[in-house]
Amino acid sequence: MVEKQKRGKRRYHIFINEEYAFSVHEDILIKHRLIKGETVDPQDLEKIVQDEERNNAYMRALRMIGRRPHSSSEVKRKLKEYGFEAPIIDWVCETLGEQKYLNDEEFTKMWTDNRIISQKKGRNLVRQELQQKGINKDIIQSAMATIDPEDEFAGAMKLAQTKWKQTSGKTMDRKRKTGAFLMRRGFTGSVVNKVLKQISSESVEEEFETIEDFFND
Repeated sequence: MVEKQKRGKRRYHIFINEEYAFSVHEDILIKHRLIKGETVDPQDLEKIVQDEERNNAYMRALRMIGRRPHSSSEVKRKLKEYGFEAPIIDWVCETLGEQKYLNDEEFTKMWTDNRIISQKKGRNLVRQELQQKGINKDIIQSAMATIDPEDEFAGAMKLAQTKWKQTSGKTMDRKRKTGAFLMRRGFTGSVVNKVLKQISSESVEEEFETIEDFFND
């Protein structure tokens, strides 16, 4: 028998032999054309339970994606942690993909742009983050190819300028510390060397300007 929950919105109790069995969402009732007070055919129970499980997993995945974009692998891993079985998880990811809520190519491009431009991280660190999120290596490689070298250099230069000012000591010491900092941020050796060459050159020019100002009339 079907009975509406007193507190749960759009939720219904299913009773078998007058004993509570489980609860389902209103959408599942509509799909199976069940109405309040109607007796449930035992032959339909397995399909109802499966659809309810699918709905629960689907809604949980939607909430994940609503908080922030996820890769397919992330959604699968988290649903597995919640106890959903593989066939249910595969169905959810396939459905979300068809509905354009889950797209690893778009996710990877968005993630890469955000990390390179907004967070000023280097491509090596971004690649590592994407690998940890289970993104296919070919998709990662395609995203790496779209990175604008000027954007990456600008981010590294901005970080280096701040780090340089915070670092004291001789020029070689400052270059070593600033370079190590940039490498930890995931920038390639070629980018780091280019940044250090420019920033150390600017630093020398500033020192000469200071000396000239000191001796001016």
